[in-house]
Amino acid sequence: MLRVKILSLAFLSLLVSLTSCSSTSLEEEVELYENVTVSASVSNIEEEVFTLVNEYRVSQGLTEVEFSAVAYNYAFDHNEYMISEDAISHDNFNKRSSDLAVEVSADFVSENVGRNYVTASGIVNAWINSDTHRAVMEGDFDFAGISVEEDADGVLYFTQLFFK
Repeated sequence: MLRVKILSLAFLSLLVSLTSCSSTSLEEEVELYENVTVSASVSNIEEEVFTLVNEYRVSQGLTEVEFSAVAYNYAFDHNEYMISEDAISHDNFNKRSSDLAVEVSADFVSENVGRNYVTASGIVNAWINSDTHRAVMEGDFDFAGISVEEDADGVLYFTQLFFK
């Protein structure tokens, strides 16, 4: 009987400690949940873009590119820059390309950028329908990284870096 009371008291203590004294308000918890949901969906779009680009490359008789975390980091930084400027651009591409080339011993680097698309297929189709962007997708590359970032207004920015 004493053991049952001790176990009941331990369970009650655990329950109280797990459910009380939260340092976050309901609004903060909702915001945290929404941010996690947005991050998960952006990551899904990144994966989809990467997959669709590789599917397109294969359909053109080219090899798939492998994911590069280093290229991803440069793409992420460029998206952050574009968001701060509220514009898509290839600003600082020479420095980004040079730094990436040094870090991974790349011989050639190229990139595609975009914004205002809400799906992976939307941005990839736009790149396919653009002679310049399609040429990048069809380039002689071994590696790529894609970053998709969302600004405060929910606008998605895309940067994909390719290298060999």
